[in-house]
Amino acid sequence: MIEHVEDFFKFCDNMTSADLGANPVRSISTKELEICPNVNELSLEGLLLEKLNRDTLVAFPGLNRLRMVRMPALSEIDADAFTPFCENLRRLWLYGCKELTNLPGPLLKNCSNLSVLDISETSIMSLDPELFASPLLGAISLNWDHISDLSKETFSFLGSIKSLEMSTMGLVNIPSDIFVNTSLGYLLDLAGNNLETIPPDLFSSNPSGHDLQLLVLSGNRLTAISPGTFRKLYLLKELYLDGNTISQLPQGMLTGTELQSLYIFHNNIDRLSDSLFDQPPENNTLTTIFAQSNPISELSTTFLSGIVDGGNVVKSCDNVTVRQSVQKVSVECVPEDFLMEINTTSVGLRDSLSMRGLVCHYKKESFFGYSSCMACSVGTYGVPGYCVKCPKGGFYQDEVGQYSRQGYENGCKHCNAGNYVPFEGGSSPLDCKVCPDGTDRERNASYRACFCVDNYFRRDRFNSCELCPPIGANCSGEALRIRRGYYWNWAFSDIDRYRNFVENLATRNDSYDRSASSFGQPLPWIHTCPEPLTCENNDDILGSCKEGYTGWMCASCDDGFFAILGFCRQCPDVLVFVVEIAVILLIVLFLMIYVVFVHRRQSGQSGRSIVDVALARGKIVLGFYQVMGEFWGSISAIYWQEVFQNVAYLINIIQLDISAVLVKPSCFFPFLGFNPYVEFIIGVATPPTIIIACGLCLLVIEMKATLKSYYRRTPIDPARKCLANKILTLMSLGLFVTYPSTCNVIFALFKPACVVFPIDENKAKNVTLLRPDYSINCSTATHLSFETAAYACSFYVLAFPGILLCLLLKFSRGTAECPVWLRFLSENYRPGFWFWEIIELVRKVSQTLIIVVYGWDSTLSVIVTLAIAVIFLMLHASFTPMKDRFEHYLQLASLWAIFLNMLVAAVPATNDEDPTDVTNVIGVLLVFLNLVVLGIALGKPLMLMVKALVSIKILKEATSLIRRRWLEHRSSELQINVECSDVYGPSTSTPLLNAQ
Repeated sequence: MIEHVEDFFKFCDNMTSADLGANPVRSISTKELEICPNVNELSLEGLLLEKLNRDTLVAFPGLNRLRMVRMPALSEIDADAFTPFCENLRRLWLYGCKELTNLPGPLLKNCSNLSVLDISETSIMSLDPELFASPLLGAISLNWDHISDLSKETFSFLGSIKSLEMSTMGLVNIPSDIFVNTSLGYLLDLAGNNLETIPPDLFSSNPSGHDLQLLVLSGNRLTAISPGTFRKLYLLKELYLDGNTISQLPQGMLTGTELQSLYIFHNNIDRLSDSLFDQPPENNTLTTIFAQSNPISELSTTFLSGIVDGGNVVKSCDNVTVRQSVQKVSVECVPEDFLMEINTTSVGLRDSLSMRGLVCHYKKESFFGYSSCMACSVGTYGVPGYCVKCPKGGFYQDEVGQYSRQGYENGCKHCNAGNYVPFEGGSSPLDCKVCPDGTDRERNASYRACFCVDNYFRRDRFNSCELCPPIGANCSGEALRIRRGYYWNWAFSDIDRYRNFVENLATRNDSYDRSASSFGQPLPWIHTCPEPLTCENNDDILGSCKEGYTGWMCASCDDGFFAILGFCRQCPDVLVFVVEIAVILLIVLFLMIYVVFVHRRQSGQSGRSIVDVALARGKIVLGFYQVMGEFWGSISAIYWQEVFQNVAYLINIIQLDISAVLVKPSCFFPFLGFNPYVEFIIGVATPPTIIIACGLCLLVIEMKATLKSYYRRTPIDPARKCLANKILTLMSLGLFVTYPSTCNVIFALFKPACVVFPIDENKAKNVTLLRPDYSINCSTATHLSFETAAYACSFYVLAFPGILLCLLLKFSRGTAECPVWLRFLSENYRPGFWFWEIIELVRKVSQTLIIVVYGWDSTLSVIVTLAIAVIFLMLHASFTPMKDRFEHYLQLASLWAIFLNMLVAAVPATNDEDPTDVTNVIGVLLVFLNLVVLGIALGKPLMLMVKALVSIKILKEATSLIRRRWLEHRSSELQINVECSDVYGPSTSTPLLNAQ
């Protein structure tokens, strides 16, 4: 591989030829290039040079053959680019440079020895006559160019030319005086153009005449030939008129010529009746006429008299070969698939034939060589150098010797609309079959088994189309793609192969990849994403998740994001997170100071203390958000706008789910990443941890009091009882608050929480995943172990409320005073409803049990959860168990909010046609429903706090309170006992049953 030409020509003194073809050379540095005086032949084929100037090839002064062919980037050649070697240049090939649009006239001005010039297959639109000023120029090739402005001046500098090739240039007409100053020598090729007539004086306008021997007018649109057109071509030996639409040959058309072979096949000639010569038969030279593929019905003896004895006429005879002799002329009847053979020694004619449906091979007999050109058979068409089978699809070819004309996709005929050939090489209209089901039979098939109708897709380019799946699929472009809001998985199918197949379907010409024309593997099953907006599917073949989401059905959070109630939020900066935590702690501290402050102000007063009120109302708010937090975390929040995603983190904190509260720190400490397994471990470890911690505190207090009494010889300090009650209260509150979340992490690992998902469309491959976290496979041994552990820990779900119920029942009978640490469960209920908090626990756990285990997709889940919400709403409204009117309505509001949330979620999702305003209104409604309970509970306290802050007294009184409490701590045993009794208001010995 040559990249630097300078290295290649370092030692070139004895080099006579050089081939740089097929190398990625983009430039030639003349400063470092040594002079190579003996290089006379140079090939630059395929180089990536964009421009040639005087210095590009200055190192080759002796150059006489230059091949600059198929250079894809060459677009400009300076007028003096060939000056360094122009006097020696004899042959120049510039064909295949399709970016070349112009050749300056002076380019070849001093190339006096130039004899061959080939500028075929370029984008040159016009020619400067000065290009042809070389006196020795004998062969010019302009094939496949786009030059349309030929005139008398085009070849005005050209006195004579031996071979002039102008085939397939798109010529519509040719000026009659174009050769008035140019004498044609051996070959003129005008094949493959769009000429409808040949000017009668085209060959007679030159006073010097022409020595033309081979004239090629094949493949045009000629309908007739004027009688005297060829009269001045005295040396003409071969005339090619095949592939036109000529219907009749005029009498005396060949008079004056020495024609030996006439090619008129593939025309519309219906009779050959007139003699082609006006001179006596003994002066005729015509020996062979190829007239097959014409509807000839009459072959007169007059016509045959123009052929020499022993001559031959080849014509079609309905696929039956018949030989007969008329006046010693052989008439050979051949079938339609007859393969004609033409032998020639002319290189120019060989090249012309190879572009017109014949394949030429060089042969050698004795000392002479020639080219044998054979017509392409039926079912094929010719391209330069070989025959190509007609492609599958709407193509066939029932004639021989056909080729691809300029402006056409190939050299084959088209099947009727709605028909196609299911194999390559269709050779008859009967090979065209009706397109399969699901295709548009009113269009041409093109390179497939017809196009699919709308909303259909295909698996094979040449097979039937299938109806598009009704859910989640987009079948535009004949391929099955996934729509936004849906998910599929390519674990068991080759996505790369399918992508190639889809991209290949978009190719509508013969360049499509044959190896990617079908996809035989099963397609993935299409799933509806839990949250449709997370499945963006910008890549509608592979499928893709929204930024921040990943995994199965885009239900997991990507790196750098954390999960809140089913949403993935971007992790904040460390500073933002620290400030956030600090603000939360300050708010909590302020609330605690406020509660203590108000409690001290109420000291000695009758009625409920602020602690009682705070706990009672806190239970209601906590119960609401524990249910709603789990509810919205388990279903698709279809109506939530961005505003709710900001509220979601607040809800997560309020519900006091330990693992959820720690989820944001996991952004900065990856080892804190949570899944149902970790949450289960934390959840089931929390109750015993609380119990053990509180037990150790009680043990330390008891041991401290005992030791202090022993060494001081005093009675045990009664203050330990007050401190023990506080610790037991904290323990019972901790267990009560964490009970729902502990139950949820246990429920999340139950067997019904595992969902079976089909992966492929045939459901032959399936995967079982855990509903709360689709990244967990339920079929693994690890999961089976956790599932067993979850069932084993489920005793706690029944044990905790059962123990609380037994304790409450014991103290409700009046046999003993209700302990301080248990009063928060029944303090806010009317007499006779001491058990109602246990019912509330059952309500919360039963609602979340259905949602966590069975999900929201099941109709049964929707019915049961709504039924539970309605039943408990009716029970609360009917029995009014709470003694405080405000708390009664707060609990009623929370139950209504739960019911309305579930009712809205049960309504089918809005479709794409629904107005955006409707979605926004519903989103605002849901945000209101989920904040109203918190707003009602905090409304009155916030107003009082604001009022207190305005008066600025709270800070002074708080300072005084702290000082007084320090003094009271040092006071007598009696005062400590009084203080202990004041924690939950005035002490009472009234049984729980009669408590107010």
